[in-house]
Amino acid sequence: MSDNCIIALSGVNKRYLMGNSIVQALKDIDLEVRRSDFLAIMGPSGSGKSTLMNILGLLDRPNEGSYLLDDREVGTLDDNDRSRVRNRTIGFIFQNFNLLQRTTALRNVMLPLTYRRLSDDERNKRALVSLGMVGLKDRADHQPMQLSGGEQQRVAIARALVGEPLVVLADEPTGNLDSKTGMGIIEILSNLAKSGKAVITVTHDPTVAKHADHVISMLDGNIRSYS
Repeated sequence: MSDNCIIALSGVNKRYLMGNSIVQALKDIDLEVRRSDFLAIMGPSGSGKSTLMNILGLLDRPNEGSYLLDDREVGTLDDNDRSRVRNRTIGFIFQNFNLLQRTTALRNVMLPLTYRRLSDDERNKRALVSLGMVGLKDRADHQPMQLSGGEQQRVAIARALVGEPLVVLADEPTGNLDSKTGMGIIEILSNLAKSGKAVITVTHDPTVAKHADHVISMLDGNIRSYS
């Protein structure tokens, strides 16, 4: 891994069995992501971008190849170790927010801390700090249905940040938002990268790509360009 590199993929392949056919979802992927990178992954449906994100997020395993995360080989970890690394190292942001509708913003943000050995007061404190980072500390007691789409996405970002991850993975983070609200989310993601986190997003939004430090274009399981 080069200096300041947080993610290094080398020769990563991923295949799926679909019926009687084998689908090659990723083909010999080599990729390095540094701290403070804001990286956008683009490509048509079936290009492999979601499979790549699932592997980066330790939600799936490569068939071949190496995945170093913070200098540790994680591609071959067992399920328990993968869960621990994922919980402590990676924050997830989803297009549909994935918030629990019948609980408060504060409780939603506290969820990733459930399995940490922390007191209730410490979890509460960290969640409030995280909500403050996205400008929603005053909305801590609101349920998702009482928040706008942009506010819900900011709660989702606060939830991704509460565990102090090294890497933030965002799946179409502006996909359900209007352009003005989406621009606010892009600004938050850009600032996260500037603070030292690696931010990686799958997106169809050219505005996200415009503000990213690097753009990966994928097609048929290959990285066709990196700019």
